[in-house]
Order: sequence, then structure tokens, then C-alpha cells
Amino acid sequence: MVAIASEAKGPIDFSFFLLPALIEVARANGRGPTVLSQYRDAYFAALRSLEDCVARLAKEPWSKDLTISIAAALAAIKGHHRVAEAIGNLDDDWIDEIIDPS
Repeated sequence: MVAIASEAKGPIDFSFFLLPALIEVARANGRGPTVLSQYRDAYFAALRSLEDCVARLAKEPWSKDLTISIAAALAAIKGHHRVAEAIGNLDDDWIDEIIDPS
């Protein structure tokens, strides 16, 4: 999936970032399978390659959903799994509550 996003010539759907982020969050929190040793290097290399994909899209317009998914992916890649999970769960109601909690 990461390879598909990295090679895409046109717009990228937000799920290409959100799904790997949430898979990594689940793995890191013990809610997903462990990465087998023979796949460990490839798995983490694929996650890190999402950074290159983000850089390629940096000058393109982003939807709100794409922005959230990219932020979640970057947090997960950097090992901030709780931050990634929180960002991945943002929706309009949560955003409104954060901005104006009254």
C-alpha cells in the first residue's frame, strides 16, 4: 500500500496515510500482530518512506481528511503512537470541542 502511494502520479486518498498509521498504532499498543523478524526491516522502511510521499505532496492542496491522515502517519512514524491515535480520531465534533470547549 505504501508503495502504491509513493508511486501515484495523481492525488492520493487520505487512507493511504491513515491506514498504515493506525496499523502501526495498533501494533505498538499490542492490539495488532507483531511484525515477524524477517519482515521487520521492510515494514519500518515502508513506514519511513511515507515521509518521502508527504514531501512530494507538500506543495499540493490537501483536504482536511488528508491533512489529518498525514499528521497521524508522521506521528506514528516518529514513534508518537498516542498522538497518532488521537489525531487519527479527529472529526469535526472533536475539532470544535478542542477549539471552543464551552
